[in-house]
This record gives sequence, structure tokens and C-alpha cells, in this order.
Amino acid sequence: MRFDEELLKKADELAKIERVDRSTILRKAAELGLRELLLQHALDVYRRGLISVWKAAELADVPLWRFIDILKEREIGFKTSEEDLREMIEAYL
Repeated sequence: MRFDEELLKKADELAKIERVDRSTILRKAAELGLRELLLQHALDVYRRGLISVWKAAELADVPLWRFIDILKEREIGFKTSEEDLREMIEAYL
């Protein structure tokens, strides 16, 4: 991977504050970025009605109830079928 110099300088500054090396900061950044991309993708396909809320949460790698909270935070309507609702309740119990 290649990063621009300004971004590397910021990574170095954060690494100094956190008392870790640059590669640790860049690994964390890559992990956080990938998690955000997964979430964005899951929200997109859910919003388009291509997958259930259950599958979207699974795709985003977050617990179902957290995904529902994210939908609320981002003002995305919650929609589910009766079957999906039953699965959620069974999983919760």
C-alpha cells in the first residue's frame, strides 16, 4: 500500500501519542476503514431492499440490535418481513 506523505505524518504523530509504531496505526486504520466499508455496503443493499435486516447485520459483522440502532441513527427506515421478525425474536430468546 502507498500513502501520501501528509497522511504518513499524521500516522506518525498518532503513533507517538499512542506510543506504538506507525505500522500498528496503519493496521488499525485499515481495519476501521474496512469495517466502515462493510457497514456502508450492508446499509446500501438493505436500503435497496436486496437483503433482510438480519442478513445486513451479518454482512456488516455487527449484532442485529446494533445494526437496528445504526439504522435509527442514520434515519434509515426499518423494514422486515414477518418471517425475519420471527427469526429475530427466536435468536433473542
